[in-house]
Parts: sequence; C-alpha cells; structure tokens
Amino acid sequence: MNVFLMRKRLFIFFSACFIAISAFSLSPKYEMRAVWLTTNWGLDWPSRPIRTADDVSLQKKELTDILDRLQAIGINMVFFQARIRGEVFYASQYEPWAMVLSRGQNPGYDPLAFVIDECHKRAMECHAWIVSYPVGTTRWVRRQGKASVVARHRSWCKQSSGEWFLDPGNPSVKAYLVDLVKEIVSGYDIDGIHLDYIRYPDRAEKFPDTDSFRKWGDGATDLSRWRENNITSTVFVIYDEVKRLKPWVKVSSSPLGRYASLPGFPAEWSCMEAVCQNPKLWLREGKHDFIVPMMYFSEENFYPFLRDWSASCPAGRVACGLGVYRLDKNNGGWPLREMQRQIEATRRQGVGQAYFRYENLYRHTGLAQWLSSWFYRNPALPPRCASSPVRHIDSPGNFCVETGTGVSELSWSPVYDAFCYVLYAADDTLDIASGEQIVAVLPQERSFCILPESHRYYAVTARDRYGNESSPAVWEERRIELDKYKIVLQSIKE
Repeated sequence: MNVFLMRKRLFIFFSACFIAISAFSLSPKYEMRAVWLTTNWGLDWPSRPIRTADDVSLQKKELTDILDRLQAIGINMVFFQARIRGEVFYASQYEPWAMVLSRGQNPGYDPLAFVIDECHKRAMECHAWIVSYPVGTTRWVRRQGKASVVARHRSWCKQSSGEWFLDPGNPSVKAYLVDLVKEIVSGYDIDGIHLDYIRYPDRAEKFPDTDSFRKWGDGATDLSRWRENNITSTVFVIYDEVKRLKPWVKVSSSPLGRYASLPGFPAEWSCMEAVCQNPKLWLREGKHDFIVPMMYFSEENFYPFLRDWSASCPAGRVACGLGVYRLDKNNGGWPLREMQRQIEATRRQGVGQAYFRYENLYRHTGLAQWLSSWFYRNPALPPRCASSPVRHIDSPGNFCVETGTGVSELSWSPVYDAFCYVLYAADDTLDIASGEQIVAVLPQERSFCILPESHRYYAVTARDRYGNESSPAVWEERRIELDKYKIVLQSIKE
C-alpha cells in the first residue's frame, strides 16, 4: 500500500476518534490546567530589568497581574521558569542572578519566593521550571563572564552547533543538577520541580562526547543507550532527593511531543529516536509524578501521538503541552478552532492541558474567553499523585451559610494542614465527586467566601499538599413548604 495513502487512512481513523465535537463537555473534578510562564529573554516576564527601586514594584505588579489573569481563565498550575541558561531567578549559591531580571545583580527581592506566595494566595500550584543542560550561546556565556558555569567548570561543558551544554555523561554534572534542585526544594515552599531540556540536544548524534563515553562508559558498547541511561539516572537521583526532602513536592518534565515513531507516522523529532529521552520509563519506574509532552503539532502529527501517550501512561499522569503560540500569524497562523479541537481531545482522553506560553494564551482573547466561560467554567483540582501517602485531614468545622437575595455568604473554621478549601454547591443532589458542582477553590488562609448566587446545598472540604481531601462539611437550606407555613401562621392568629 502507498505509504502516503496508509498515513491518510490512519489519520482519518484517529480523527474520527478525536475530532468529533461533543454536544456537552463535562467539567472533571481532577484536571491539570497549567501554563508555562517564560522568563527566558523576558518573553512573558519581566518587561525590563531592574534599574531603579520603582522597577521592583513594577516587576511585582506585572507578576500579580499575570497570576490574576491566569486565575480568571481557570489555570491551577504555573510552571515558573526559575533557571534559564545558567542564570536563576532566586538567591543561589551556585549561579548568578539572571541578566534579564536585574543585569546579574541582586534585584532586592526574591522573585521565586514572591511568585510562590502569590500563587498560593490564589490556590494555584507553583512549580519551579528548570532548564537542565543548555547553558547558552557563546555570546550568552561571554556576557556572564567569570560567573558562567562554563568559566567555572569548563571540563563539564561541551559546545555543539554554536551553543554550550552541560555534558550529561559527566558524573559531576549530575551532582551539580541535583545540588541546584536541592537548593530550591530546601529553601522554597515550592509545589513541584519541572525539568526542561532533560535530554541530549537536537542532532544528538553530533554531540561531541566520545571522550566522555570512553572515560565513563563502563564498558558500554551502544553510545545511544549509554546516553539514555545518563539522562534516566539523573532523573532518578533528582526524584529520590526531592522526595527525601519534601515528599509532597511533585517531579515532572516536558519531553518531546512524540515518544517514538508509530506505524505509518514516522517522527524524526522524537524522544527515543532523536534525544535519548525515555519518559515512559520514568513514569513506569515511579520516578516521575507526571509528564508534559510538548505537542506543538497539528492533525496527523498530533492526534495519533496524543493517543499513544494517553494509552501507554497511567491516568492522571500526563498533561498535553499545547502550542498556543501557533495561533500567531508568524508561527503558523492556526485557526482558533484547531486549538479548541486539540484541547477538547485531551479531555476526552483523560489528559490535562499545559499552554506554551502565558503571553500567547492571554493575547488570544478568543481562546482565553472560551476557556473561562465554557471549557473551564468550573474549577478543577490537580490530580493527586499515585505515590502520595493517604492521610486523614480534618473537615472544616462550624460551616455556616447565610443566603440573601441571590447571594450566599459561606464561612468555616480553618483546618491547620489544609493547602486549599474546595466549595461545592447544588440545587438537587449534592455530589462532591462531580467536578460540575465545584464552585470555588480557595487558599488555606481564606475561611469565607461570598458567592453571587444561591443554592439549596453547599459543602466545603479541606485538601492537603498531597491531594488528600477531607470529608465534606455540608449545609442544606431549610425550606418550609408554603401550605405548612400558612397553617403555622393561622394558628398564631387564633
């Protein structure tokens, strides 16, 4: 059979599975709804480096405005780019402050601590996004001077296609990346570590590491498998160290969008065939909490590979990286409906969503409005990790609801170990397993809420850092039937 014809037939089959538009899309209770907040080159933030004291306030205001917009859309998880190419957005003993933040100087505040705190105020998870092996172009490294990792540890670095990379085959590099992660997890109230570029560079076959292979190959005969083992062993050590320090902190990564070629669908740019990256193994071995494949493709390059991820990975452990930048005229000019179809397909497959990147999502107001008013019309909770311990968490006490003309005021007693509170409402049967009944997710310090509507039933639960949810505290409106009310009124008159 003609290869092109076979691909088209397979694509038609997958399209029938994925593209059919549902008349109604139920809002799930658990769903990753994430966004990459890009600091590299200041793409999403900051708009300019700090030069004066007023610029500190400006940067903070920009960040809080971004988080307010994401909260309004329905996002529940933020990947904040805390380490770019050998530069960081937090106080580090290993690497310099980012030039785009403060021209390499102490900015006078800690952006990572600030964004974590602001995310938590909005009951959103904040994950530290770390660019792993790339450390910049020659110009980038030269600009950093003696503070660059290349200048400080030249033997750890390799130059390939005009860029510098930490050498994954060098044991000192593994230890260095672990130290960077430990520094963040130990010093910050982070919810997750998100590893980017945890792989060999594109065109890995040209990476100049034959000397490392001879030195540290330990008798291995297959260069590609040795490289894969280097990445995998680094991921495993990072995962174990994170869980040792803070077992509730999630570990994830953003692998390439295609794991490997599928029958009829060759994939030149794939995890296994291009960059020595095996994320399915990481999940299978319990060394990752979830993955976010970067699926910035369309049609036959998207739907069959989405099916592959969802069918071969545990439920709740995959979020689809969606390239909303493709809506831009200079990056593909996709129609809005194409992106909506992809988003709808992820939900039908039980896969979460992650948007690259913030500015593109926010700038395309049609998509943002569609998400907030329809697809994300109800809040959702990030899925609980399979490895998380089952713990008891107390229910909120003294739950009280006061209803007025179309308005409800809810209050309860705080729960000490809560990360957030989940509010449910219904007019018929209350069902806290239903995402359709979630009306709000509030931070730990909030123990009250005003809702612009009135319902017959309300419930509130507490949820901890592991994703354990308490039993609900329930409130039911006491309605007196009209005929009984008349009888009572008549007896009073007599």
